[in-house]
Amino acid sequence: MIFMNWHTRHEKEAIRKYHGTPQQKYGYDGTIRGRPVEVRETRKDDRYRIQEDVHRELVRHGGSYIFVNGRETKRVPAREVSDKIGRGPWYKDRTYPHKFLKKDQVF
Repeated sequence: MIFMNWHTRHEKEAIRKYHGTPQQKYGYDGTIRGRPVEVRETRKDDRYRIQEDVHRELVRHGGSYIFVNGRETKRVPAREVSDKIGRGPWYKDRTYPHKFLKKDQVF
């Protein structure tokens, strides 16, 4: 029996809800109709963290994000997320560059 943590289980459920296939590898979380998809979920914050390397991969391949807010989900094309996060610099206070997208920008 394979143990899945809370976050991984919710990612897989969100991808299947949109008739996609979860991935078992490093990188984006799955595919929908052959295009990459990333699940972003937050429980304690009012914003989603967007990783630069994954975001660029999603944009390059016509991918999308599935944002989770409690039981509500919304699928948004990565190019649309680019417009929402803007062209400014990426934060570098972690081991990977990132930006934030607030919940009210999605829902």
